[in-house]
Amino acid sequence: MAELASIGSYERGKGTGAAPSARPFWRIGYHTRVNLWGFAFVLPTLIFFAVFKYGPMLWAIALSFTSYDMVSAPQFVGLENYRTLLGDPIFRDTLVNTFVYIAGSTILLTASGLGLALAINTGIPGARHCMMVMFLTNLMPIIAVCLVWRLLLHPFGVVNQILQHFGFGRIDWLTDSATAMPAIIMVTVWRFAPYFMVVFLAALLALPDDYYEAAELDGAGPFRRFFHITLPLLMPTIFFVVVVSALLCARIFLMPFLITGGGPGNATRVLSMLIYETGFSYLKMGEAAAISVVLFAIMLVFTSLQMGLFSRSERIYV
Repeated sequence: MAELASIGSYERGKGTGAAPSARPFWRIGYHTRVNLWGFAFVLPTLIFFAVFKYGPMLWAIALSFTSYDMVSAPQFVGLENYRTLLGDPIFRDTLVNTFVYIAGSTILLTASGLGLALAINTGIPGARHCMMVMFLTNLMPIIAVCLVWRLLLHPFGVVNQILQHFGFGRIDWLTDSATAMPAIIMVTVWRFAPYFMVVFLAALLALPDDYYEAAELDGAGPFRRFFHITLPLLMPTIFFVVVVSALLCARIFLMPFLITGGGPGNATRVLSMLIYETGFSYLKMGEAAAISVVLFAIMLVFTSLQMGLFSRSERIYV
């Protein structure tokens, strides 16, 4: 009888067209739950970047408009720090040194990385073993690299003793303003060129063989194949290497700091060193933050230009 009563009540409800019970408001749909789980997995990374990257970046920008000595509270001074930098000859010389270092290192890193990759890609016996040996320089601690090269470039070091056998006199690599910056650039290329060699080698191995086979059938020599096939196809990789190497060189600090200390005089002082000295040696954190903002603006402009060229080259060659 209870079963019949329940069936009867069900039939009465069905006959009257009663609406089914609505889902409670606290129930979440499937797609919403998936999105919430994805956000929960990404949330630790977002917090990390907000606390340790973008937060300090915004704090540095705000600090550049203040006078702060790490003892008293920051005092707002407006654009006074930037006006001080414009009238500072040391800042102007350091800015020029930074541009020279970025330009020289970027050009040589790109050229040497491409040259090494082309040499490895020829398939000469033992080329891959040479690549492994050369890549070890990129794995060495940067402090060890700086200290070793400081000894090698000593006026009575190994480099000068080798050059004496070829008729060269003693060269003051690190104490002459004419050779100090080229020496720092040379050490930078020696340190980081194998990394970009691997990048170029990966790009070379991914190039299709059809173009080269068609060029050989047309009688094109190695130089024409390089300038008309290899180089245009490598343009996206070349722009990538230029952007990465320029950003790497823009924030370099340990090499000039440990090898020359910014000397002789102001010949090898770059903006990252000036930021450190202004902030922690002279306790002018406001001016140091202003210099860091200038360095950030330079890197941002350069990266934007390179990305524009990269996108245009991608439309042309792909």
